[in-house]
Amino acid sequence: MQKRWPKDTVGSIRTGPLTTQKEARLIAQWLDSRFEHSIAITAFLPQTQGIEAPWQLLRSYDSKQQDRLLEVAVVCAGGTCFWLPEQSDSARLLGSEMFKLQPRRIVTTSFGGEILPSMLTDQVNLLQGYEQSVMVREFHLPQAEGRMATRSDIPRLIEYQHLYNQERSVAETPDWELLIQQAKVAVHELEGQIVSIVRFGIETSRLVNLGGTYTFPGYRRQGYAARVLAFAVNQIIDRGRMAHLIVDRDNHSAVALYRQIGFKSIGSSYVGYLAYS
Repeated sequence: MQKRWPKDTVGSIRTGPLTTQKEARLIAQWLDSRFEHSIAITAFLPQTQGIEAPWQLLRSYDSKQQDRLLEVAVVCAGGTCFWLPEQSDSARLLGSEMFKLQPRRIVTTSFGGEILPSMLTDQVNLLQGYEQSVMVREFHLPQAEGRMATRSDIPRLIEYQHLYNQERSVAETPDWELLIQQAKVAVHELEGQIVSIVRFGIETSRLVNLGGTYTFPGYRRQGYAARVLAFAVNQIIDRGRMAHLIVDRDNHSAVALYRQIGFKSIGSSYVGYLAYS
């Protein structure tokens, strides 16, 4: 049964870029206190500061306490929405603003995943959704083996992406030249052949996200992914940050690998894919 929303909600919605230093500090502090779940919002927040910015900042305040922030979302129109809600009463108002921008993918907390279906309208459909685990590692790992990718690795990285897209049913097309220039790809090789890969993703002052972990068929279950992950984690720790990753809960082999090398679960998240009519 679809949830019935109250006629009066506690939310007061603001959209558009930040206009005062006071609000900027308030949002920064609010996100920092929830840094494990706000990594993407924190990273993309600067891209919302402009009249014609591609990313839009949405936030909800308690209508009776204007300095009490209830939820924040950063949305790319027609693209991805990163949404951090904490009260269902304000979610419907902010949700209506999110849907106006027609994001195709919503990344949120497990609480957001629970209330999202009740926010949908006849014009907004949820195609599919996945429960995920948020995991971190804040200490060095032993048995680390790997190196940062170079331009000469690009043919093998293209092969990796083709296989990765097939297995994960995605259509990613990375700019390998740029990622290599930014030191965002780590590899493990055996006898001169790259056998396992991990990529560095979103970064904040506290966290660096890892993803895209992949071992080529024929080299799996031999510990190569664990070694290159350990290498990547140690690179992050050496920068004074924590390694952060999000993994689908039903990806049992990946979850087992991350737990095996010492990642701890700090919460849950949800990603949902939307369509509009």
